[in-house]
Amino acid sequence: MELLFTIEVDLQECHTLQSAKGQVNMVLFGGRCDCEFFRGEILSGGVDTQRYLTGEPGRLSARYMLTGVDVAVTPTRIFIENNGETGADGVCVTRPRIFTDNPRLAWLEDVPLTGRIAGREGGVTILFYREESAR
Repeated sequence: MELLFTIEVDLQECHTLQSAKGQVNMVLFGGRCDCEFFRGEILSGGVDTQRYLTGEPGRLSARYMLTGVDVAVTPTRIFIENNGETGADGVCVTRPRIFTDNPRLAWLEDVPLTGRIAGREGGVTILFYREESAR
């Protein structure tokens, strides 16, 4: 798979609910992206909803918007919906969906992507890869 871009997520706040069926977290975050075709910041309101229910794999659903510029310094917004599931091996694999107002980056709306999450101090790093079949 080809790495397309990386997003550095800074965790800001977490709300947790413990139920008889498991736990749900709502994690608020900010952050930034700096790659070859886009540079920008996550707008306020980014949230990752995480469900850890008994007998089910862990699931996440993150939604956020970035504002910044493309390689030609054109103002650009990118919306990301990133849904994932944690496998038996403990690795969370996501399926990001992207929308943008920039015609130069519209190809991101159609390319199949896979995401990976790596922990770091104060947050996580999100890596988005173009799937091999999309070449």
